[in-house]
Amino acid sequence: MGPRRDHPEIPRQRVAGDRVIKGYHAGYILDASVAVKWFAELGEEERDRALALRVRHTAGLLRLSVPVSFPLEVANALRFNQRFEEGDVVVAVQALEDLRLDIRPTDFDLLRKTVAIAYAYRLTLYDAVYVALAEASGLPLVTADEALLKGMKGHSIVLRLRDLEFP
Repeated sequence: MGPRRDHPEIPRQRVAGDRVIKGYHAGYILDASVAVKWFAELGEEERDRALALRVRHTAGLLRLSVPVSFPLEVANALRFNQRFEEGDVVVAVQALEDLRLDIRPTDFDLLRKTVAIAYAYRLTLYDAVYVALAEASGLPLVTADEALLKGMKGHSIVLRLRDLEFP
């Protein structure tokens, strides 16, 4: 079952000064910072929203797309988390594989766009590739990475995980 194609415009509303975005996109570019929350312990901030994205992907309600470097980034973040042992990281890697994420290759056109974004916004190439992929695909990027959000402030294609709300 593929992603829904019949999504309405994204309703936006203000709540206590924060932007809330209803989760009605057919797909998202997913940053590794969001996926790490899938494997974190209970109590991890915004874990419920990260899990909601994963559940909607596995149910075929939306498609999660990631750059080819994504599995490596997630595994590396877990490897350097003191709560994870080697076996835990191996289990997480298998779980990522089982999700059948839409893994997008980094061709040279995307790499050139990534470099331009990295220089324009003073980002690492690892962060800029998510933005470049979002721009190239037309899908919004969802992230929990505060440094990326700060660097991309005002860029409408980058969404803060905590601003998403699902029905």
